[in-house]
Amino acid sequence: MKNVLVVEDELIIRQGLKVLLEAISRDIRVWEAKSGEEGMMRVRQQIPHLIITDIRMGGMDGLAFISKVRQVSQDVPVIILSGHSDFEYARSALKYGVTDYLLKPVNRVELSNVITNIFKDKEEESYTDVSGQFQKILHYVHDHIGQEVTLKHIADHMFLHPQYIGQLFKSELNQTFTDYLTDERLKRAKNLLKNTNLKVYEVAQLSGYKSPKHFMSLFKQEVGLTPKEYRKLS
Repeated sequence: MKNVLVVEDELIIRQGLKVLLEAISRDIRVWEAKSGEEGMMRVRQQIPHLIITDIRMGGMDGLAFISKVRQVSQDVPVIILSGHSDFEYARSALKYGVTDYLLKPVNRVELSNVITNIFKDKEEESYTDVSGQFQKILHYVHDHIGQEVTLKHIADHMFLHPQYIGQLFKSELNQTFTDYLTDERLKRAKNLLKNTNLKVYEVAQLSGYKSPKHFMSLFKQEVGLTPKEYRKLS
C-alpha cells in the first residue's frame, strides 16, 4: 500500500484529489492535511511514499512546507500544485528537490502518468540498492570462504539483520544461505583438487571445513565421488 499525503487548504480540491488518486490505484491510501502545519504533523508521524501539496496556502505556504519536509526526509517525492500565475513561484520550488509540478485543475491522465513514473523510478532505485547490497554480501562470502561464515558474521559486517540477509538469498538466488555456501565451498574444493597437489585435509581447511571427515562425507554426498576419486578423474 502506497501512502500519499495531500496537503491542500481548499476542501473541494483536496477531496477531488483523493477521489482521483484512489481511482488511479487500489494500492494508494490517501492522507489529507488542510495546512502545511498539519502536513508536517503527518510527516513526523510517518513519512509517506509521496506528497502532493498546493504551492499557495494560508499560514505555512507550500515552499515553507517543502523546506521543512526536506529536514525530515531528502528522499520522499513531492509534487506541487500551482495555478498559471504561480509558475515562477513553483519553479523556485525546484531547489527543494521537487519531483514534478501540476497545473490546476489537475488532469486525471497527467496525474496518473506522473505518479506511475514516480513509483516506478522508486522501485527501480530500491532494486538497484538491494542488488548492490547483495553483491557486497556475495563478495564478503567469497573473501571468507575458507573461514567460518555465518549469517551473523555477514550481518555484523554489513550492519543488517541476519534474517533479512537470509531472505535476500532466497529472493535473489532462490537458494538458502546454507545451500549457497555449500555450493561455493565445493567449487573451491573442486578447483583445489583439480589444480593443486594439496592433501585432502588441506583442501578441506582451505574450503572452510574444519573436519576433513565431514568434508569427505559431504563431498561424496553432493558430488557422487570421494575427493580422491574426483582428483583422479579431473
